[in-house]
Amino acid sequence: MDHVPSDRLLAAVLHSVPRIQSMPPIGEARYEVKFVGGMADLPRIQAWIATSQSGMFRSYPDRIVHSVYLDTPDLRAYEDNTAGISRRAKMRFRWYGDHVAPQKGTLEIKCRADSIGWKWNWPIQQPFDFNHTTWQTFLDDLKRPLPDAFRLTLEANACVALVNRYTRSYFESRDHRLRVTLDRDLAFFPQLGRARPALAHGARHPEAVVLELKCAVGDRAFGARALVNVPLRASRHSKYAVGIESLLNL
Repeated sequence: MDHVPSDRLLAAVLHSVPRIQSMPPIGEARYEVKFVGGMADLPRIQAWIATSQSGMFRSYPDRIVHSVYLDTPDLRAYEDNTAGISRRAKMRFRWYGDHVAPQKGTLEIKCRADSIGWKWNWPIQQPFDFNHTTWQTFLDDLKRPLPDAFRLTLEANACVALVNRYTRSYFESRDHRLRVTLDRDLAFFPQLGRARPALAHGARHPEAVVLELKCAVGDRAFGARALVNVPLRASRHSKYAVGIESLLNL
């Protein structure tokens, strides 16, 4: 469940990047492991999910995920990722569905410390139409309902760097201790230096698939055992970093 903190707690936690990275919401920190492969691996991945001893079942219908990634002007979040900084954070606005006029979304501060991840979320009820707006208008509208701590963090990360889109499948173990997501049909749309959203043309990675396992930190050993027979090799992977690199030909 998404954690919506109080304004007072946010003010204490989000006062500085070190606090964002070291103080997850209570009960929200998760052990996360990613596996990256290609569409040729998909039958083996699906077989592993179907035969897992954890009894994986489809927990939610497939849906399309869109994310607008926000960074500092010098792309600090991207640089931290590529430098392998173990404690890092990034900010994004996320919505679901195959449309560019979402009625609502979520502003997220996604944090990571080695293999432990957590998010600070703030629900956004403001509708946006990315076919008929500017990025500055988007940022102004996004900022308006935010509590001070989230607003200050957004102001420090007011560079719209990238939009991505992918299809996600959701699975869960029968005891609800493990969650698995499977992402495919990845597409990236560059926004650096653009005044208006540009979502018609981008870099597509139709062959890439990303499998991720998530569980409570206390279930880390249990989760690691469940991964023994995964037909892919565990790998560091950031859709944001991959998108920036593919679009800038780095």
